[in-house]
Amino acid sequence: MLFNSAALRNISRVGLRSRTATQQMRAKTTASGGIPTPVLQGWYNIFGKSTIGYATWLVAGIIVAEGITGTLSDSVWNSVNAGRTFETVDWTKFKSDDDDEDEEEEEEEEEEEEEEEEEDDE
Repeated sequence: MLFNSAALRNISRVGLRSRTATQQMRAKTTASGGIPTPVLQGWYNIFGKSTIGYATWLVAGIIVAEGITGTLSDSVWNSVNAGRTFETVDWTKFKSDDDDEDEEEEEEEEEEEEEEEEEDDE
């Protein structure tokens, strides 16, 4: 028999040992997802060791994510609906002569009220 079972086991063990050594080297230099190990250890020391620290991390992350998504959705909404919302409509296009007369009457009423207040003060 060219390859006996003992020889195959030895070859596979040598291969496994070299793979685990390589994997151990990689694990020491980087953590999962390509995030360096010191960064993850620092995060764990600050937030991961206690339940309250982790809960704080979650709440802060949710608030930040909500702010970002809210800002992005508002900007998309405003860009799509430019000129269609109350804030973006050019109201000078809708001005009429009646509006000018109403403004003049209001100004005259305000002037009369100011004159009356001045007479009362004297």
